Amino acid sequence: MQIEFLSIENLRNVINAELEPSSSINLITGKNGAGKTTILESIYLLARARSFRQSQNINLIRKDAELLNIFTKIQNSSGITHKIGLQKKRRTTQVRKDGGKITRLSDLAKSLPITVITSNIQRIIEDEPKHRRRLLNWGMFHVEHDFGNLASRYKKALNQRNNALRKSERQLSVWDKQVATLGSEINKKMVNYVNEWNTELSLIINQTGIIKPIRLKVRSGWRDGFSLLEALNANKKIDIERGFTSCGPHRSDVRILEGSELLKNRLSRGQLKLAAILMILGQSVIQSNKTGESPILLGDDLNSELDVDSYQSLLNMISKIGMQSFITALDDREEKKIIERCRGKLFHVEHGSVTTA
Repeated sequence: MQIEFLSIENLRNVINAELEPSSSINLITGKNGAGKTTILESIYLLARARSFRQSQNINLIRKDAELLNIFTKIQNSSGITHKIGLQKKRRTTQVRKDGGKITRLSDLAKSLPITVITSNIQRIIEDEPKHRRRLLNWGMFHVEHDFGNLASRYKKALNQRNNALRKSERQLSVWDKQVATLGSEINKKMVNYVNEWNTELSLIINQTGIIKPIRLKVRSGWRDGFSLLEALNANKKIDIERGFTSCGPHRSDVRILEGSELLKNRLSRGQLKLAAILMILGQSVIQSNKTGESPILLGDDLNSELDVDSYQSLLNMISKIGMQSFITALDDREEKKIIERCRGKLFHVEHGSVTTA
């Protein structure tokens, strides 16, 4: 998948901008606050209908403007071209693909698959399990055809069990069986996916050599040695007291290990960022192999907290994988040779205006 053309109108401080990016690495430079991240944000909006800058979603439309428009022309691996446009007003958002409305976010996500590396990506490793669980689920959503439906059915059964815990204990046994059946299937898919993830991650680590080997391990979300149904029965009393289900894949985690120790206890912040980025690249390779479409990579402030050699190794790996990428940086001093070698492009942003360098 690649973007052939991108047009942005009235998004934050960008009044009007048009880009014809390279199919390889696109480096976007400029001072802090110039609008570099806004370029990435426009692509994210086209793929998700919301911003990855969660705290700033309400300020998307440029001051004094009534609406924003974003448009792109994309080409898939079969050479077929599609057009996606987003228009956002103060209270409404409308997305169209090839002239038809898109109403389901899952359809939009599959129309424009993206991979995002934010400036604080190491939080995936440092923080609570929900970040790792979300990353795992998103990876499976793109490569497991029935995962979205399975996850939706599990969520509904889980909500029904939680309602029964609070209102009608007589119905618990029915929902116990459904939660156990669906949850066990999800856990099985998690384990299989993480095994594939470990394979691709090991290959990337070996090729870059920028961190020591790590491995990922699923923590199921219920007590070892128990089936999920057994765990639900064992926890029933405490679940009734609390009013929610305390075990299942919604409580799972992905443990990130170096040897037998948790990675977050062993590495510096910069090294944790490298590990998180390589994990995401590993997921991107799986997605490309299984779907035939490489996701588009958005990398915000990718080189912060990284040494020059590690950063250049990352860019070389991104180029080798063959992903179209959009990466922000304050300047192009460390990247210029790599950009030239992979036939990438340089863009410069200043006061919301974008020029080709």
